[in-house]
Amino acid sequence: MFDLTGKVAVVTGGSSGLGVQFAHQLGRQGASVVVIARREHMLKQVAEDIANESGVKTGYYKCDVTDSAWVARTAEQIVADFGKIDIAVNCAGGGNCAWTEELPDQKWHATMDVNINGLFYCCREFGKAMIKNGYGRMVNISSMLGVVGMDVEFGMGIAEYAASKGAVNNLTRQLAVEWARFGITVNAIAPGFFASEVSPVGNEKFDNFLKTKCPMKREGHPGELDSVIAFLTADESRYVTGQIVGVDGGWTAM
Repeated sequence: MFDLTGKVAVVTGGSSGLGVQFAHQLGRQGASVVVIARREHMLKQVAEDIANESGVKTGYYKCDVTDSAWVARTAEQIVADFGKIDIAVNCAGGGNCAWTEELPDQKWHATMDVNINGLFYCCREFGKAMIKNGYGRMVNISSMLGVVGMDVEFGMGIAEYAASKGAVNNLTRQLAVEWARFGITVNAIAPGFFASEVSPVGNEKFDNFLKTKCPMKREGHPGELDSVIAFLTADESRYVTGQIVGVDGGWTAM
């Protein structure tokens, strides 16, 4: 079940954090894996690690997802090199922490540029390849903060990140409706807090906050997103589209 042999999967934000975890899991399921990010030297290592671990074909492309022309060229190159794009996991993202009344314009725009504009460019260009083939599994990486607000006890505002992830959720639903006729499913994963380069996980104050606010009293652990990405990208999930799947230890159930 959930065998992805013969599929070509693209993961943006594939040089670090959750993007690396998603890429490895897709490789373990048998897909050829292409990773995309700005840091080429890190991409090369990720691609090599996946090939060594799973024995699948891999590739990597330097690309800034906020540059729409660059995204379009990269999508075309992937199709030229791999023949198609079956799966796209749009994981590139970022954010700033500041109280709204102190948040400067440039930080608001920087977050929106990568989290929603960049994600849209990738959806559009990878979607074109999927439409051509009449098949696709697109998964956008959102956040539980696209569904709920963050308690001020967190100690910092996060308005622009929350707003961008709310936009990701409804873009996901709209694309699911538009592209269902092409055999493409579009879903989103909305993680809680997992360790990454930009996550506050590991900070003692924040970890104590997690123990108070999260029903499971902890952060997400490596591997706890694997089953969700395997399911949403598999043929078996063909009737699942437009869904925002929370993986947050019960946080959004409250």
